[in-house]
Amino acid sequence: MPQRIKGESRLIIGKFLYDWQHQDHLLLAYAARGHQGMGVVGTVVDQEGRAPDLWSVAARHCSVGATAEELGRWCLCSGWARTSSPRDMWIEVDEVPWQFDVRNTLPEIKPHQYGNTAYGWKGAYVGTLTVEDQDVLHRAHALMKAPTGIQTRFT
Repeated sequence: MPQRIKGESRLIIGKFLYDWQHQDHLLLAYAARGHQGMGVVGTVVDQEGRAPDLWSVAARHCSVGATAEELGRWCLCSGWARTSSPRDMWIEVDEVPWQFDVRNTLPEIKPHQYGNTAYGWKGAYVGTLTVEDQDVLHRAHALMKAPTGIQTRFT
């Protein structure tokens, strides 16, 4: 059984392209205050009941043989960077209660040339976030219906 944590904080939830070939998106959530110094980033179940495993998505995007730290950092970066995407691709809500099922944990960021945190966090919880406010959930689901404006072509 996965660890479950609860929080109430500013959330950033965004539409995130995770499979270029199939143009498939997921809802990515990032808790601005995290949990006890750990970053909290994960997927939100979409209207079709899908919530791809973000750690597995990271493994497909990182180099072969990536370490747990590299995967955790990729997840943190993806959540933190949501606000750099077009404004119609994400929502930001304050003081929203949430529950988070932890699927993977990066217990600590190893010391590096810039310190011992990544994006301000000493580690990361990666999993699935459940928003308790139905209005926020409807707004998040509406993001999946919005056109992305990104056109790609694979042959």
